[in-house]
Amino acid sequence: MSLFPKLLVALFVTGAFSAAAVAEDWPCWRGPTANGLSTGNPPVDWDEEKNVGWKVPIPGVGHSSPIVSGDRIFVTSCIAENEQRILMCLDRKSGRVVWQKVVAVCPLETMHRDNTPASSTPVTDGEQVFVTFAVEDKIQVVAYTFDGEKSWEVFPGTFESRHGYCTSLILDGDRLFVSGLQDGPDAFVAALDKTTGTTLWKTARRDKVRSFSSPLLCKVGAQEALLLSGANQTVAYDRTDGRVLWQIDGPAEKTVSSVVVCPHTNFAFVCGGRDKQFMAVSLDTGESETPRIAWSSSRGIPYMTSPLTDGSLLHILSDEGVYRCYDCQTGKVLNALRPVGPVRASMVATKDHIFVTEKCGKTTVIKNNANWEVVSENDIGEEVLASAAIAGNEFIIRSTQHLFLIR
Repeated sequence: MSLFPKLLVALFVTGAFSAAAVAEDWPCWRGPTANGLSTGNPPVDWDEEKNVGWKVPIPGVGHSSPIVSGDRIFVTSCIAENEQRILMCLDRKSGRVVWQKVVAVCPLETMHRDNTPASSTPVTDGEQVFVTFAVEDKIQVVAYTFDGEKSWEVFPGTFESRHGYCTSLILDGDRLFVSGLQDGPDAFVAALDKTTGTTLWKTARRDKVRSFSSPLLCKVGAQEALLLSGANQTVAYDRTDGRVLWQIDGPAEKTVSSVVVCPHTNFAFVCGGRDKQFMAVSLDTGESETPRIAWSSSRGIPYMTSPLTDGSLLHILSDEGVYRCYDCQTGKVLNALRPVGPVRASMVATKDHIFVTEKCGKTTVIKNNANWEVVSENDIGEEVLASAAIAGNEFIIRSTQHLFLIR
């Protein structure tokens, strides 16, 4: 039985939702729950024309996800020939480009073949939108109003990585969190004041190794924490001052997948790395205690895509298209098969359905259970590497050429 309603309530309690986030919005990477879940009910059947509300060309390249707030959709891109990093604001109803801003102009960074200079997903509080890019040897964070006016611009740290930059910003109240995991000496995690961009705290990382996982808000014991995996560690930070509450080795040297939390079990699910390791870490651990690993696995684990949980089941899809479903509590494998081709987009879900998008542009909709029951297969005919957004009864998907709104 799905624990979806309980999960949403728990995420409100733990602060994973910002005050401005509502069910009809998708304000950040992996949506309002930070777990890829939505209370919406979008269509489960579409193609290049059917149920397509609109289809808009997106200039340049980028693997960032679209975000949605009210009647606005925001997406970033990079126009390589002009070395421009841009932020676009679109009208949600029509797809009309309301405004487009050049955020930065600088030489393109060295990066992995699956990365782009615009892979970090923006975040919004409903009044401002915050974006981040790697600008030469620094991390840039910029705030814009919904009218496209720049509020502030800061550079919280330097950056050095031969695979590029793609971590996403996370917002909690008046604080904006940025991860600077990298190969360079300034590897850090920081909190910025969302009103001014001022650095409130900045904590150095032990290992200077590139990783790309985005931070996650959760509770560790009784404390409000920021959880981040990568560079050989999974670390819980105090949100207020950045001090380390606890840390544990693993799951891998380099991670791309973001952490997800199951409030039902109070486990954090952490995976990634070329070693394809996965572990379920108990968040009941108090400050300075060694976290307990409830269970672990090394089969069918993704390097790039992030897990999905509705509270009782854990769904994992490897980059190669291997699907595994686990019991969240015990780690028992409930299903294992290879039903789809290569993927880069993380799964998203509603109460009843899970949406699985392949690189080829086909989205398979399955029932939200452990059985991989296919409801529909929908092909937009264009390559997809960005994760989709669900906003109310709309499904927004970014291909390498267009932004589609399915309604």
